[in-house]
Amino acid sequence: MSTARPLEPWRCNQLVTAAVVFVVFTGFAFVLPFLPLYVRELGVHDPRDAALWAGVLIGIAPLFAGLLAPVWGRLAERHGHKRMAARALLSYVVLLVLSALVTEVWQLLLLRAGIGLFGGIGPLGLAMATASAPREQTGRAVGLIQSAQILAAAVGPFLGGLLAHAIGIRRTFLVTALLCGAALWLLVKYYAEGERTLAAAPARTGFGAVLRIAGVGPLLVVLLLVNFIGRSFTPILPHHLLGLGVPAGRLALETGVLISAYSVAATVSATVLGRAAQRYNPRGLLVASLLGGMLTVLPMAVAPSFDAMLLLGVLLGLASGGALTLCYTIGGLLVPAERRPTAFGFFSAAALFGGAVSPSIAGALARWTLQGIFYVDGALFALMAAALLPGRMLSPAGRDAQAPSRTEA
Repeated sequence: MSTARPLEPWRCNQLVTAAVVFVVFTGFAFVLPFLPLYVRELGVHDPRDAALWAGVLIGIAPLFAGLLAPVWGRLAERHGHKRMAARALLSYVVLLVLSALVTEVWQLLLLRAGIGLFGGIGPLGLAMATASAPREQTGRAVGLIQSAQILAAAVGPFLGGLLAHAIGIRRTFLVTALLCGAALWLLVKYYAEGERTLAAAPARTGFGAVLRIAGVGPLLVVLLLVNFIGRSFTPILPHHLLGLGVPAGRLALETGVLISAYSVAATVSATVLGRAAQRYNPRGLLVASLLGGMLTVLPMAVAPSFDAMLLLGVLLGLASGGALTLCYTIGGLLVPAERRPTAFGFFSAAALFGGAVSPSIAGALARWTLQGIFYVDGALFALMAAALLPGRMLSPAGRDAQAPSRTEA
């Protein structure tokens, strides 16, 4: 009789971290799409004022999270990943329960700011998944975490809509708090922080030490632009589909279908490219992904129907959905393991800033043309690919990728 071989500790940590990230991001996707409706429940009835408040409420958490991500990453270096992740999850539970009890919209604003200030499970999850893994497994670890986040974005809004319809938005906040509590229990019980993670961390790792690592500066720019593109469609997509002949009564449904299809395709891309980065140069894979994104986003500007947009959305997800994963993989190879929490804080901050400014720029551009953002995104894809092709912009990652069997000392 054969018995199953137990998982290596670093593999178990990766699975636990992916599960925690998926549960938390799914829970937040239960409530974020419905904040405009919650704002109306809190007494803001004018549609323009409600839209303004909803935009601020959605954007303030990632804005503060981007500002604080390097700080929490540095604290994780000094005090341990597990401890800081548990703090973030506990703060989520408290703030989400309070969000279900608010009576004024400004109270909700303060709590959303608190989630950004005291959270940070995204960058911590990346650092935790890669901390104890062999160096050649960095791509697989990053791909796993990115897939968990993207998949949560695909299923969360649909399940959240069902919950909001069945039990109301306030109680949906409580369900999200329960999910974060379950993630906290999972982390405390099953994530094993080995001596290597804590012992290797220096007492002080300055921000400047990370920024001076060759390739980190250019990578921050690429991360910002990649996430800018990924978040740029949100303000214009329903209006663009309306112009393609989608009936107003089916607009929400068709928009959701398109976003979910893209997210599922992007999940596949993140998983496949994360594994491929174990064998192939991740910089070369990133260039191919960016070129694929350019070739699929440009036709969206002239797509004649919803079916064409759906096909292009799936192709865009498959081509470029793993680009962020490759960026984080390259970042994990650029920096030593003991500096990864701070480094991933910077990487996440750059991505968060790109995603935070993208909807506003896309919305402003839509005042002139709804199709303009597709051309802008295509140009950004092309410029990034051109910048990465000729030189050695991310050469340390390329060097390590060419020797995948080598592990850290």
